[in-house]
Amino acid sequence: MQFSWQISDGKGESVGTPASVAKVDNPYRSALQALKTRLKTETEELKKQLETASKDMAGKKVWVGKAADSWQQDLDGRRARIKTLVDKLIPAVDAEIAKAPEKVSPGEAKMWRMDMQGY
Repeated sequence: MQFSWQISDGKGESVGTPASVAKVDNPYRSALQALKTRLKTETEELKKQLETASKDMAGKKVWVGKAADSWQQDLDGRRARIKTLVDKLIPAVDAEIAKAPEKVSPGEAKMWRMDMQGY
């Protein structure tokens, strides 16, 4: 036996099934989108700061000598490695956003919020 029911607006008009009525924005997806926005800003700033430090060292503005040359090479290697890692962050967040449903039930939204708060 299968049951079907509709939600009424109290005036006898049907407003749909529970699944169609009870959808809210997914707080996890919203948090991921906010993270992506922050990451874009922070990663660009980080890249700019590393580039400035590298240019200053290469231009002999801050330090000269054999040790400075060695440090410059180390700085350039680290800058390249950090850039590679940072460039993977936003695509990783995009992949998570794509997996997260846009709308969820209120109960699911509550569970996501609790999970994100560490409960």
